[in-house]
Amino acid sequence: MEKIYFIAAWVVAGCSVLALILSPIALRHNGLQAIGSVLDWIAVGITGTFAFLHVSGWFRNSLVMFIMAWVVGGIIFLSMILTMAANLGGVGTIAVLFEHIALLVLFTLLLLHLSGMLEKGNKTDKPAPKP
Repeated sequence: MEKIYFIAAWVVAGCSVLALILSPIALRHNGLQAIGSVLDWIAVGITGTFAFLHVSGWFRNSLVMFIMAWVVGGIIFLSMILTMAANLGGVGTIAVLFEHIALLVLFTLLLLHLSGMLEKGNKTDKPAPKP
């Protein structure tokens, strides 16, 4: 199963790169939305590739996963700002807001969980003080 995850990681990376190339072409009439779409696909590609590589056992560097979690969070936040600026007004702006909040929480927490850094904050190495 690890080989399937490893292959899936590179399929996600390849498909994200193709979407990254094609989405600005499709959205050439709206520059801010095109840049926001590119940033979305960068975040999807990074998250999917690193998550599958981690699950496959091929990539286990927790510091890089921790850093990538915050990089992806920043990319999605920037994408949210640009896409909302492109679609000012109405329900579309609210939909973009909620979409990006969901992606931000999902991708950042997934990568933070895979980094193992969330568990380290809950553990204490010191024994409980004696009364």
